[in-house]
Amino acid sequence: MATETLMLPTPEQLKEIYQDLGMTEEKIDADMQTIMGWMRKQPHLPNPDGDERRIRLFLILCKNSLERTKESLDQYYTLKSMVPEFFGDRDPISPPLLRSMKTSLFIPLPKLSSEGYRVSLSRIRTPEVDNFEFADYVKVNFMSIDIRLSKLDMFKKEIFIFDLKDITMSLLTSMLPHMKKFVYCATTAYPLRIQEIHIVNMPSYAQTMVNMVLSVLKKKIANRIKIHTSLEDLKKNISADILPLDYGGTFPKTSEELIVDWQEELIKHREWFLSQNSVNCDENKRTKKPCVKVNMLTGIEGSFRKLEVD
Repeated sequence: MATETLMLPTPEQLKEIYQDLGMTEEKIDADMQTIMGWMRKQPHLPNPDGDERRIRLFLILCKNSLERTKESLDQYYTLKSMVPEFFGDRDPISPPLLRSMKTSLFIPLPKLSSEGYRVSLSRIRTPEVDNFEFADYVKVNFMSIDIRLSKLDMFKKEIFIFDLKDITMSLLTSMLPHMKKFVYCATTAYPLRIQEIHIVNMPSYAQTMVNMVLSVLKKKIANRIKIHTSLEDLKKNISADILPLDYGGTFPKTSEELIVDWQEELIKHREWFLSQNSVNCDENKRTKKPCVKVNMLTGIEGSFRKLEVD
């Protein structure tokens, strides 16, 4: 089974995912109904009707923990309402977002790993970027994750590849003030089970950005970051049949071709994105304190951990 852009788990892979988490289709269906019933009783949360697929995948990513799933859904809708620069006005054909997709990419690679892991690739497409807006880059990233979780994807864990080849000093300077908020939102709004994070083509001046990311990540995720000195080294960790041709892989498309496919996928779901713009928390109706760290959204800095290249 597959979508036009993503290959989904085989029946055998899906069975392994369920077995690994002690789940069955029947239990997921029952727990999904429980979560939907809970959401209807939360005055600040949106109506869950029509959002069954997202709830289902949140359950899987939260290892079928009802309490963790409730917390994750609350965090997701809370951040949508609290951080409009990352989550609001998401129209894939708006000029700012089209420009962002022209200058950068964040795409899920079509083929799953043998373990059922989805690999996503992020990079700047050209070093000659004028008026680069980091918030628009983040917005497209989150749109990609949202449409996968809500409509298109099924996977066990996530692997990220960040190619920093065309991160110039000026781009880095524009990104750094927003980096902690971005990482916090990405890891709090979505319950992604991150297996690995790979960094390739990292210039020495990007160490500051990596250290800032490490300061926000949980230690167990920070320990899964690997910095590679070459694409050959990357292929020791990720199978060549998953990687696009321009990354030394054997998947029969380049990353430039894949971003065109993915952009078409986002535009195809334009009406869904527009309908989701108003699906947020109503903080005026909340009866309990939100479970997000407001200080992480206001730029308060913490201590940095440092990761050195082996």
